[in-house]
Amino acid sequence: MEEAIAHYHNNAPDLSIGVFERLLVKHPDNYLVNYEYCLPKMMKRQYADVVKITKKIEKSPYVESILFQMQGNAYDYMGKRKQAVASYDKGLKKFPKAGCLYMEKGNICLMEGKVNDAVVLYEKALEVQPDYASPYYRAGAIFLNSDEPVWGLIYGEAFLLLEKGVRNVAMQKAMVQRLDSAFVMKDDTTLNIKLSRNLISVSGFKLIIPLAIKYEQAISKSGVVADMKARKNTKITISDLIEMRKAVARKYKESWAEKDPNYLFDYQNRLIDGGYFEAYTYDLFKDVFEKEYNEYVSKPENKEVLDALRVWKKQQPFKPTESMLIKRQ
Repeated sequence: MEEAIAHYHNNAPDLSIGVFERLLVKHPDNYLVNYEYCLPKMMKRQYADVVKITKKIEKSPYVESILFQMQGNAYDYMGKRKQAVASYDKGLKKFPKAGCLYMEKGNICLMEGKVNDAVVLYEKALEVQPDYASPYYRAGAIFLNSDEPVWGLIYGEAFLLLEKGVRNVAMQKAMVQRLDSAFVMKDDTTLNIKLSRNLISVSGFKLIIPLAIKYEQAISKSGVVADMKARKNTKITISDLIEMRKAVARKYKESWAEKDPNYLFDYQNRLIDGGYFEAYTYDLFKDVFEKEYNEYVSKPENKEVLDALRVWKKQQPFKPTESMLIKRQ
């Protein structure tokens, strides 16, 4: 089977399919051979074959949630969204904590223009599988393009910590661009910040202030506002990112942690306490602030902190769990 998989990874699906077909003559009911056989079939867009094969092995004792994800995706690529959702739901009955299946259902809602339903499903995905990167990316992208971008910033940063690669760079840029648009200089003395809907509700005799407003208020009381006024420029700098996020994390620790627990803010506070937050921010957004990052690491003392940060992150990895979530209450 290694030969077939190697052909698949070398972008030679026809050769891969040929080897798998020879294997299946000897092992027609082998779950792993059948599942792996579907991968080059997907590459060749032979979606009807994939549905047929996955249905044949879906009751195997070795079945995993990703089989139902592949089956649903094959239906989706054929334009059969109802059947796709049915496959995802079938998988969720067996694997109720399969974040990938909730995420795929969210993707279909998004394609159908049901944005709110998509967000609910993405957040359900990160609730049942908190260390799964993709739902943070999907939900983060939606919130960054909404009138409640604070959750885009929160989910976006969680995603940056969980996944590297092309999508990581795209998320860095989207977060910084959204922050750029949130600060508006009205005149020499007035700077407006718009990161929340400014909706405050009352429950009984209790005033409820959403986390998004608390986040915005923490930034407004930080030194970032004075710095922007002084330089008469609201374009976000790496120093702004460090200062505003540190202000939010510290205000969270001081005032919100008990009522609005959030694993990302807890993690940021551990970084601040360890003296790593500046280095962490430079490293996290290095593709957006490439020049500043290179200048930062050119100094031996900063290079030492970055090296120590990498050791620290291995010892204290970012790993949200069901008891330590990053999710709207």
